[in-house]
Amino acid sequence: EAHTPLSFDDALAGAGVRVPVELETACRTCGGTGAEPGTAPTVCPQCGGRGVTSDSHGLFALSQPCPRCRGNGTVVEHPCKTCRGSGHERTTKNFNVKIRPGIKDRARIRVAGKGEAGRNGGPPGDLYVVVHVDPSPIYTRRGDDLVVDVPVGYADAALGASVDVPTPEGPISLKVPAGSQPGKLLKIKGRGAPKPKGGKGDLLARLKVTVPGKVSKRERELLEELRKVGG
Repeated sequence: EAHTPLSFDDALAGAGVRVPVELETACRTCGGTGAEPGTAPTVCPQCGGRGVTSDSHGLFALSQPCPRCRGNGTVVEHPCKTCRGSGHERTTKNFNVKIRPGIKDRARIRVAGKGEAGRNGGPPGDLYVVVHVDPSPIYTRRGDDLVVDVPVGYADAALGASVDVPTPEGPISLKVPAGSQPGKLLKIKGRGAPKPKGGKGDLLARLKVTVPGKVSKRERELLEELRKVGG
């Protein structure tokens, strides 16, 4: 298992990343035999190559892995100096991994056949890459939907207006209905994150009604008049 960071934008659009992975591979000196070049493992003299030994106890015989060869059936008389007879060594490899558009944080990507080397001639395992998506300064993700805060003046919220809303494809104009309350969600279909099986989620514009810290004399007069009219 390996881990890779990914920007929020690349998670939406998809990307190719280079992932360094430390693996146990066949020794480059002995080719995985564990024996010094020019020599080869020999048949274990204790078990005769069977990998097991038997102890007779009357009517019963107990078999157990051979203590000399540890069940391999062969012994290395002259171990490889690079891997010390293990036949394997640790090395770092770089893999190019394709990230699909719309991938979520902590998602795991399976890369078949790129894991640790198999034992005793077996096939290699798989590599799993865990993606860590950086948070966005603009959007909050809800499944395949994206939520974005949109500031709206109190007059525009009360009377209705058109405001610019950022989307991953660029800003668009959104109509804010008159009488909109703070926190109201306005849906923009198909402007969210890409879905695994095609299509996209929605963009949810969350209205944040802004109140100025300071108002002019004329604004104060109008607000006082509005308060009187509204009771």
